Amino acid sequence: MGQDTTQYQLTNRDGLSLYFHIPFCEQKCVYCDFYSIEDRSAQARFVSALVREIDLKIARYPSLEGSAVSTIFFGGGTPSLLTPEELQSIVEAITKHFVLLPDLEFTLECNPGTVTESELARYRALGANRLSFGVQSFHADELEWLSRIHSADEARDAVRFARSSGFDRVSIDLMFALPGQTMQKLAYSLKQAIELETDHLSVYNLTVEEGTPLNRMVKLHQVNEMPVDEASEMYEMVQETLSNAGFVQYEISNYAKTEAQRCRHNLVYWDGYADYVSFGPSAHEFIGGERSWNLSSLDRYLDRIEHGILPRNNSERPDLRERRIEVLFCGLRSTGVHISQFNTSFREDLRSNRELARIINEGLATIEGDILRLTTTGYRFCDNIVVRLL
Repeated sequence: MGQDTTQYQLTNRDGLSLYFHIPFCEQKCVYCDFYSIEDRSAQARFVSALVREIDLKIARYPSLEGSAVSTIFFGGGTPSLLTPEELQSIVEAITKHFVLLPDLEFTLECNPGTVTESELARYRALGANRLSFGVQSFHADELEWLSRIHSADEARDAVRFARSSGFDRVSIDLMFALPGQTMQKLAYSLKQAIELETDHLSVYNLTVEEGTPLNRMVKLHQVNEMPVDEASEMYEMVQETLSNAGFVQYEISNYAKTEAQRCRHNLVYWDGYADYVSFGPSAHEFIGGERSWNLSSLDRYLDRIEHGILPRNNSERPDLRERRIEVLFCGLRSTGVHISQFNTSFREDLRSNRELARIINEGLATIEGDILRLTTTGYRFCDNIVVRLL
């Protein structure tokens, strides 16, 4: 593959966003469709390859050199399986080519069953300042069904360790609409998360993804998905409970106590316009109007990198119609669509959309200044609203 040294004008006004996919897990969760593997024998080799991928990416896109970085996100997989020394080598490679802004948001996804207080303190010393714990539930039976390796007590301890290690930004992931889950059990998990005094919660509706063990179980009728109306009731309860606890919903599944506690990295994805650069197997990125993604195979990823070739699997350049759909969907599922920017980009007057007036009259959306955003009720029907606007 030849080197493409095209100069790109990055669109991010507040700095570039970097994503690193760490593919290792101690145990694959039954519902997860992200690329991950349980064999960690190549972990040290992978870290070396990840460092080299940064060099290769800069060679391909020279205009990235020296870019200011506003957010870094380590996802997976389980990034907290990295040793502090391995994380340090990656951070050193980042600072070799990029300038980290003083208000950098540096997120590390963690499994509560894989961290110690001393390790968290060392992560913090290396610059990580935000943790996202994949708790999912505070019930032992639900954790077992989800294939999680931690206990509810370990989840509580992990959050306390994070606080004592200097992290003032800690997020918890929870899931609802699990098979057999009751409103009472969900309410208990929400209560436990709130009492840990975290400032950010991500609460996801369990979805059945192709290729997962859960998908096979559903097809074999070993598991029944929760009926849509019951899942909708749970979603409403999540919204109401968190609102009463002082959280503000800023995306379909995300809630923060203050604007400063919102995940700025994920807001870049939902912006619909901004560039983000990604590294690691299966990682997706968007640079200069082109979307590309890496191979979803650690072996093939390592082979490419070690031969001095970027491990790209494919790429595409969305046309104007596709970009219009993406911007509408991403913006409405989050903090809203900037109407003037949308009108300029797609040569239309969004305010004149007849369906929009109906949607607003139904209480599903509102226009505040130049921002079109969904209401709390509107979040429940985001996909349908986008279809109506199209």
